[in-house]
Amino acid sequence: MARKYDLISELYDRTCASVSENPLNWQGLLRTASYNFRLRFDEQLLLYAQRPDATAVLPIERWNGSFGRWVNRGAKGIAVFEDENRQRQRLTHYFDISDTHGSRYARPVPLWQMKLEYESDVAETLENTFGEADDNSTLESIIEGCVGNAVDDNIADYLADLQSLQEGSVAQSLLPDAARDIYTQLVKQSVAYMITVRLGLDTSRYSAESFMNIGYFNTPEMINAVGFATSDIAEMGLTEIARTINALEKQNRIIAAENHSDYNRNENNERSNDNGRNHLFDGGRLQSSEPENAGAAERESGQMGADEAVLSERPSQNPVLQSACLLYTSPSPRDTE
Repeated sequence: MARKYDLISELYDRTCASVSENPLNWQGLLRTASYNFRLRFDEQLLLYAQRPDATAVLPIERWNGSFGRWVNRGAKGIAVFEDENRQRQRLTHYFDISDTHGSRYARPVPLWQMKLEYESDVAETLENTFGEADDNSTLESIIEGCVGNAVDDNIADYLADLQSLQEGSVAQSLLPDAARDIYTQLVKQSVAYMITVRLGLDTSRYSAESFMNIGYFNTPEMINAVGFATSDIAEMGLTEIARTINALEKQNRIIAAENHSDYNRNENNERSNDNGRNHLFDGGRLQSSEPENAGAAERESGQMGADEAVLSERPSQNPVLQSACLLYTSPSPRDTE
């Protein structure tokens, strides 16, 4: 176990170097993080290093107990640090939803997806949460403006220790004010990119050049300084968006169910009227030899009613679950070796 912990620690340091050396790698990390935004940044980075395409991850006992899904034979767990500060020097393991299959007791996994008709509600949620954007011409510009507000309101908590972490990094050569400005702007761009990606919107405004300044943060300590601020603030925004979309999805399901119920009532009434006419005018016909319900398909019941917002109530950056398109649940025991 100690040997594997050392290997994962080395992988972490190598990945920090990789994402600081190449802005495209930093963008790749942000893309993975956007679908797993409730993980801590150190977990997101290790997820990117091992399974960059993962969209919804949980420990094995959560897949089994909460969703009735079994991990596929031979699936390889995604190793992450059990605690942020690595004091216990232990690992836990996640499995992506693609590494699982449903049992006979499987329950739906709550995932959410942005739709065109949700844009105005999502924009309103962002502005209500973080303040109005100067440019509200598109949802992408609203995201950028609201993220700017959110970062300005919260960045002081992360800037406090920035100068003490700069030793040994390229940022050490910068004047303090310049380092703070570069850091703040990079966090803004990174958070906005994460939210834009997660909503499936146009990311063309974010080229590799948008993240060139990641090269100043070329030590694990400095990558963490950027990464944890980005991850924390992105989680704030995406959590509110998820609640809005889940509420809209629930409302749509209720409306659809009511419409379906009204349709069935109308159909039953029409059939009753038809039956009456048949008795009056079709008395000479032979009845069909098939029962009325012949060929009717069996329907499964028991879909999970709790929505993602209810499942997700827990402190920011809780190291237990992740969702991707995604999935939110409450803390659980960790899977450790």
